[in-house]
Amino acid sequence: MTEDERTSGTAGADLLCVSPHTDDAEIACGGTLARFSSRGRRVWLLDLTRGELGSNGTPDERWEEAARASAALGITGRLQAALPDGFVSAERPEQVAAVAAVIRSLRPRWLLAAPVPRRHPDHQAIPSLVRKAAFMARLASWPAALPEMRAWPPQAAAIPPPTASWICEAVLTVCAPGERPNLYVDVTASWPAKLAALRCYATQLERAAGARPTVINEPAFLDQVERWSRAWGFQAGVPLAEAFATEQAPLLEDLPAERWV
Repeated sequence: MTEDERTSGTAGADLLCVSPHTDDAEIACGGTLARFSSRGRRVWLLDLTRGELGSNGTPDERWEEAARASAALGITGRLQAALPDGFVSAERPEQVAAVAAVIRSLRPRWLLAAPVPRRHPDHQAIPSLVRKAAFMARLASWPAALPEMRAWPPQAAAIPPPTASWICEAVLTVCAPGERPNLYVDVTASWPAKLAALRCYATQLERAAGARPTVINEPAFLDQVERWSRAWGFQAGVPLAEAFATEQAPLLEDLPAERWV
């Protein structure tokens, strides 16, 4: 990216995945995060809330689980803001500014909105919030300060201050079943890392004695997650895949090494 595009400096991260709660990114695209991380890519996660309205587990318990899951995925770093759980919104300027500031600080090449925008109002808000924050991060005349955040590992708290502006190369969203993706990632080899990360979320994915029943602690939930990836994999011609949509298109200099489907 060039100075006349109003970017500042070079990319500080290859991929930043934004989600409302811990465990959302792992469920939606943990295989992709693990695959890119295993290739030496700088992968970061940003959880927007602390999950204080969750049916099970305290915010502190969930953060401890997120730290273990982050290690299982092999990612570079994870940040957790303190936006209000249940009220994530692209219509709140302070929330857009919080995400835009992290974008300007981490300077990712790719920006990813997770999870699938269904059912939960925070999930429904994520794609529009991420797209809006990506656009506003471009505008040098729009100020945005970093929000209060937890960090994993602890040294990840020392991220650089936000640049004046930043333009991401691509903004992606996780595809819901039935949608038409324009990008697949083969997660066959990284599936064990995804499962290891998911197993870290005992308060959310296990229906232990005294736990409130939820959609994601249903015994069949993880089987459903695998069926989604097997269905995407069937379309992509691999055993397991995760699927994404983006408005950007790659600029090619030659035929790519990867096979297209």
